[in-house]
Amino acid sequence: MKSTPWVVATDFDGTITQLDVGNEIHKSLKPDEFVSLQASYRRGEMGLKELQRRMWEDFALGEVEFRKRARAFGTLRGGANEFLEFCADSEIPVYVASCGIRTYIETVLDALLTPKARAAIKGLQCNNAVFSGSKLSQFIPPPSSSDSPYPLDKGAWIQEIRREKHPNSKVLGIGNGTSDRSFAGQVDQLAATEALARWCETQKIPYLAFESFFELMRPSPFT
Repeated sequence: MKSTPWVVATDFDGTITQLDVGNEIHKSLKPDEFVSLQASYRRGEMGLKELQRRMWEDFALGEVEFRKRARAFGTLRGGANEFLEFCADSEIPVYVASCGIRTYIETVLDALLTPKARAAIKGLQCNNAVFSGSKLSQFIPPPSSSDSPYPLDKGAWIQEIRREKHPNSKVLGIGNGTSDRSFAGQVDQLAATEALARWCETQKIPYLAFESFFELMRPSPFT
């Protein structure tokens, strides 16, 4: 199939997956702390960077159990495999931009995507974690501008990818949450659902509404 001048940049938690896998893992071990931290975050008492640091410090779960829970909570949004296979067939590279942790993201992608869909993903930028025995011993944020309110400035990262690898391409950004706001103004087409879609409405930012990835294939946004 003829190559198209497009690149996809997509969020992971709540976008490729139905649930926020990281939140579910944290909540399964520390339910009371999860509720307390989320409440503080929603009241504006801490930013997303601080929320994540506090979520994962002294997290008493070893890597094997961490991956096991990732598989338990990692259900794909409808049409995810089909959309990624379409991208593979159309030679459209896909990059996952996430404020989640690589350990659970790659566990879910490897377990639930078809080989063709998995091969469509050419890069992943996210937090990393180091495990020691029965705990997550080190939480390592991705490289990020110090003035960004998000752990990962997704818009800036995909612009970097475009400059270095795909200089003549357009970018479709796909997301559902707060950190995906950084796609706005940095991508040529924005597909949004849930909280991101509501924010786009209030900011009068044009977007493609979707609930399943099938809707991003009928009609194709790559025009």
